[in-house]
Amino acid sequence: MRSVLSSTLLFALTALTLILLRPLMPVDETRYMAAAWEMRIGGSAWVPHLNGALYGHKPPLLFWLINLVWALGGIAEFPARLIGPAFAAASVALTGLLARQLWPNQPDRAGAAALILAVSPVWLLFGSTTMFDAVLTCATLLAMLSLWSAAQQPRRAAWAALGAAVAFGVYAKGPVILLHVMPAAFTMALWAGPARPSGRVWAKGLGLALLAALLLVGLWLVPALILGGEEYRTEVLWRQSGGRMVASFAHQKPWWFFLALLPLMIWPFGWTRPGLAMLRPRRLLADPGTRLLALWAGGALTAFSLISGKQAHYLLPEMPALALMLAGGLPTRKWRRRDFWLALPLLAALAAFSAAATGLIPALRKLHDPLPLWSLALGTACLLIGIVGFLRLRSAPVALAALPLTLMIGLHLALSPLLFARYDMTALGRAVGPFDSAGIAVTDGTYHAQLNFAGRLLHPVARLASPEAVAAWRQAHPDGLLLDQNGLSIPGMTPFAALPYRGGTYTLYRSEEVAP
Repeated sequence: MRSVLSSTLLFALTALTLILLRPLMPVDETRYMAAAWEMRIGGSAWVPHLNGALYGHKPPLLFWLINLVWALGGIAEFPARLIGPAFAAASVALTGLLARQLWPNQPDRAGAAALILAVSPVWLLFGSTTMFDAVLTCATLLAMLSLWSAAQQPRRAAWAALGAAVAFGVYAKGPVILLHVMPAAFTMALWAGPARPSGRVWAKGLGLALLAALLLVGLWLVPALILGGEEYRTEVLWRQSGGRMVASFAHQKPWWFFLALLPLMIWPFGWTRPGLAMLRPRRLLADPGTRLLALWAGGALTAFSLISGKQAHYLLPEMPALALMLAGGLPTRKWRRRDFWLALPLLAALAAFSAAATGLIPALRKLHDPLPLWSLALGTACLLIGIVGFLRLRSAPVALAALPLTLMIGLHLALSPLLFARYDMTALGRAVGPFDSAGIAVTDGTYHAQLNFAGRLLHPVARLASPEAVAAWRQAHPDGLLLDQNGLSIPGMTPFAALPYRGGTYTLYRSEEVAP
């Protein structure tokens, strides 16, 4: 397992580097930190709140963990940002463990699977964020380990472990865990070996696991539904579960969205001839382990493709399955110049850096925040190191792994000044914090509490959707602060500061009577 631990450490160090090179990103990361902050300052530990309102979109596990970190070491952003990556690192190790269980006679496959997952650009990006998907992936892997154990020996301990894993997933991100686990759980007869349990034994075991999961989830859900009232019950029991299956409330994408992402999800190991060979139907049906992986990944891909709401990170729990598949076909020969096409993403990044340095990217010109030449030079140097390593390193898998590692670090090195200039909420938080007691409002209806944690606000930020609402709020909060992104003049108020925010600017207004 030394190679598995090495890959886990490699991911952890790379994720730490990426975290240091970018701020807490709005709107997702800042929103979840704000929900944890409201729980900290007196909100309910059972029913999450966001900007003073019930927040039924996500279960509370991540918010509990953030508050646990704060209870141990004080309120700070950086330690809280390590929670998601910690679960992602654990998932790398669990991927190696699952490989050992699936193919005990192929010990090298565990290290290969862990390495493929650890350096995947998709895994590095989303696994290093403060989001729910790495925690959900950890739960999914535990469920797969339990399913495999139950297929070998259907003991009560295996079913109890499966129930605990499903409950863990519900606490992490809600009933969506079932979409990741059910395809494999319901198709045991298709993937298990000849010594598999009978259908009756398997059905009874799944029922026991479901009962265990319901009991564990009920420890939180029953009190939360009682305390949250009818609004929270509707949000949790319908909108965020069954409602999403029928019609998306956000993130609508075409059915082929995830299919289009597959090439990126399997790069670079899945772009090689041995890697592609492992994805052929004949190889996927070759043994119980690969059949389990195919049904796990294929079932989730089909289910999420049929749901209109899609985001790239929704299939993060299937990344270990892809890594386990590809681990059976590692390249062995040294790379040559004819293999240079495997580095196409790095070449594209180099071209983009050159365009940014010469002012040829219109979006950057509009922001008036050109990327400094020193950051582009650092990013370029990192990419070139990756390309040289790809051609010079003797171990073919290690040489191939150098490409995604240096791509992700190089992109962060190049873009870091822009990310901190445009996406860091620290300056805005300092600007709005002193007005917390006087009242703070925004005119954009899509406010996602991105200022609440940065400003350590104790009161909700008002969202004003009309000029009449602005006028009424100004009368009620004469000493308050108004933030606007539209650049329009606001009667009775004077702008006194402007701070960048993502692709625009937040202009800060105060009443004319008190404006400096």
